Amino acid sequence: MNGAIESISELALWVEDLPRAIEFYERLGFELESHDEGQNAFLRSGDFLLVLFNPKNPGTQLATEYMRQKGAPRGAVYHVAFKIAADRLDEFAREIGAEGIAVRGPVEFATGRRSYFVEDPDEHLIELTDR
Repeated sequence: MNGAIESISELALWVEDLPRAIEFYERLGFELESHDEGQNAFLRSGDFLLVLFNPKNPGTQLATEYMRQKGAPRGAVYHVAFKIAADRLDEFAREIGAEGIAVRGPVEFATGRRSYFVEDPDEHLIELTDR
């Protein structure tokens, strides 16, 4: 059982304004795979799937059942980290900064890891890291 989980394959976020969130993540380089207007959007970058849901009308059976049971999104996430090739990290941070996205960093960790931080329009803290 140890080590069975290899990585995150999908991340689903609740967002208040779906078009605004789609535009933000497209600026980070995600490609829109499918979109149910006003309900949800599926975006991809490599093997990683990012799903954005409108909590008022998520548009999938699973998410609708979740909202019916819970009444509102539950849980709290401090941040998520998106891995970027080490030799591309600084350039990527400069590119998205030039697009008007506020970028903080680089942060140099004692482990040698380097990261930049951005917030999406719904104030999810996104770490862009080389590990």
